Amino acid sequence: MLKQSLIPFALAGMIAAQTPAQTTAPKTPVAAKPAAPSRVDEVIQLVKGGMSEPRVIRTLQNENKPINLTTADLLKLQKAGVSENIINVMENPSAGAAPPVAASASAPSSKAPAAVAETGSACPLPAAVSSAPGSKKRRLAVEAFDYSAVQTQVTAMFNNNVNIGQGIRAMLTERMGESKSVVLLEREKLKVIMAEQDFGATNRVKQGKQAKIGQITGADAWLLGDIVIFGRDDTRKKNGAAGAIRSVPLVGPLGGKIADAKKTDKAVVAINLRLVDAETGEVIENGTAEARGESKRTSTDWSAIAGNWKGAAAASSSMTSSNFQETIIGEATKDAVDKIAEFIDGKIPALAAKSRTIEGLVANIDGCTLYISAGANDGVQVGDRFEIHKILKPVIDPETKEVIDRETVKVGELVVGTVRDKVSIGQYGGPPLSATYDKGYAARLVTQ
Repeated sequence: MLKQSLIPFALAGMIAAQTPAQTTAPKTPVAAKPAAPSRVDEVIQLVKGGMSEPRVIRTLQNENKPINLTTADLLKLQKAGVSENIINVMENPSAGAAPPVAASASAPSSKAPAAVAETGSACPLPAAVSSAPGSKKRRLAVEAFDYSAVQTQVTAMFNNNVNIGQGIRAMLTERMGESKSVVLLEREKLKVIMAEQDFGATNRVKQGKQAKIGQITGADAWLLGDIVIFGRDDTRKKNGAAGAIRSVPLVGPLGGKIADAKKTDKAVVAINLRLVDAETGEVIENGTAEARGESKRTSTDWSAIAGNWKGAAAASSSMTSSNFQETIIGEATKDAVDKIAEFIDGKIPALAAKSRTIEGLVANIDGCTLYISAGANDGVQVGDRFEIHKILKPVIDPETKEVIDRETVKVGELVVGTVRDKVSIGQYGGPPLSATYDKGYAARLVTQ
C-alpha cells in the first residue's frame, strides 16, 4: 500500500528532472524622456524652419519672457543665422525691431557680448531726412591756378610778383561758401594737417584724443585752371571815331599817352578751366570752360587799372580784401570768380558721389537723441545715416599699445539732423542705450 502511494511522487520527480530550467529574461530599461529644448534652441528651430523674422519677433513679444543670453548663446544664435533684431527682442521683448540694412564693408566681424543692462523704452527707427532739394553736396578740391603765362604783366602791374593763382583760389573759396551743392576741401594747408596727424600717432599724445590718420576727406573732383589773360583790353580811337580799330598787346608802358590816339583801358581776366575726376585723373567730359571777367569801368590811364593796390606775397589774403576788389582789375577778377562759381555749380552736382568712410563715437545720449564725434570737418552731411555699434573691446597694438580697431556689434541706427564742425546730432532708432556703459558706442556711416 505504501509503495503504491510513492509511485506518483517518483513520476513527478522524473518529469521535473527532464524539463530544462527556464532563465529569467533581463528587464528592458525604461527610455529616459528627452530634455525639453531651451528657448535658444526653439528660436533657432523657428528660424531654420523658415518662419519669417517679423513672425518670430511677434511670437517672442507675445510670450513676453526676457531671456538672459550668455556669450555662448549669442555665438550659437549668430552661427545659426538668427538676426540681430530677433536677438534684441529675445533679451528685451519690448524692443522695436529695426529693418535690416546692408552692413558696412569695412566693419569688422564681431562677437556678441553678454547683455548689458540697458533700461528704458526702445526708440523708433528715424525717418530719412532731406538735406536740401536735389543731390547731396559734392566735394571739390581746387588747385592754385597757374599764372606763368601772365607773370610778366602781373609784375609790371603791381611792381611785385604777386601769386595771383593762390589769390584767385582764395577768392573762389570765399565765394563757394555760399554754394548749396559743393563743399571745397582744404588742400592749401594739407601738409600742416598731415603733420598734426603724424604727431598724434606718437606716444606724446594721449591715445583716443589725437587727430586720426586716414580721416582726411577725399574729393569727388579737382578743379585746375590756367590764367591766360590778366590785364587790359585796349582799343584805340582816332579823331573821335567810334569802334575798335585794333587790339593793343597786353605788355606795354605803364603810363603815358599816345599822341594821335585816345586810349580806353578795360580790365580783363580769363581763366581756362579743367574739371578732373579725382579717382581716374581724367578730364570729365564737358568739364572744360573759360571764365572771362571784365570790369565795368574803363580808364584812360593804364596805371589806374590796379589803383594804389600793390599786392603782397600773401595774395591769398590780400586779394580777398575790399581794397583789391574795388580796383578795376579787382572788379574784373571778381567777375571771373563769379563765372567759375557758376561753372562749378552747374557741373559738380551731376557727378556721381564717391563712397565715404566716416566713423565716430557716441559723445552724448539724451533719450533717443545722440551726439556723435564726427561733423562737417569729417564730411558728415544732414540726412546721413549711421549704424550705432556697441563696443565690446578695443583691439590694441601689442607694441605701441595704440588702439587700432574695436570689436563691435550693431544695435541700431541714427539719422543726422544737425551738423556742426566737430559734432553731429540725430535721432536714434533701436534698443535703449546705456549712458553708463563704460566701453561706449561707435557710429559708422552707412555706405550709400
